[in-house]
Amino acid sequence: MRYVVIGFCVFAAACTGAAPTAPTSSATTSSATTPSSSQIGSGIVATAIGGSAPATVSCTVDIGSTVHSLPLVEKIQEWLNISIDNPASSLNCGQVQSLNAKLNVVAEKIDHDVQDQNADAACGASTALVNELQAFVEGGRLATPTLPAPRPGGPTNVLMAAEALKGYWCDAAH
Repeated sequence: MRYVVIGFCVFAAACTGAAPTAPTSSATTSSATTPSSSQIGSGIVATAIGGSAPATVSCTVDIGSTVHSLPLVEKIQEWLNISIDNPASSLNCGQVQSLNAKLNVVAEKIDHDVQDQNADAACGASTALVNELQAFVEGGRLATPTLPAPRPGGPTNVLMAAEALKGYWCDAAH
């Protein structure tokens, strides 16, 4: 019962004033980094208590800095943002953040020295990314414009690039 009361208080504090609206993938941000859920939650509480502005959620895909070079993951990030910004795409900010989270998990699983990489985990994370991308593409929510292949015979859209990444890690795992 205590959680229901606390949740209602946070919900009430977040919704006082202006009517709630759903952000779109074209929303602008004032931050280059993506806030964590704890930052978002603390922004809502700070608004209720101290009057400061809530954290802004980024509607782009950004894996941030990595220790190792991850060229295919970086290409997927670039192409995802191109696909999201395409006029034929209609993802909302929450869907973009879901893709961002999945790509960040992939990057986290493979951003290690070769002997420390976990192919099984990378296979699972990249499979989750491909499944979500396929659902958005098949549902007509994400455009897949043809882009220049990063190498001869390489992928030419974001879904193909994600499938290539998945294929590599799942082959390595099995």
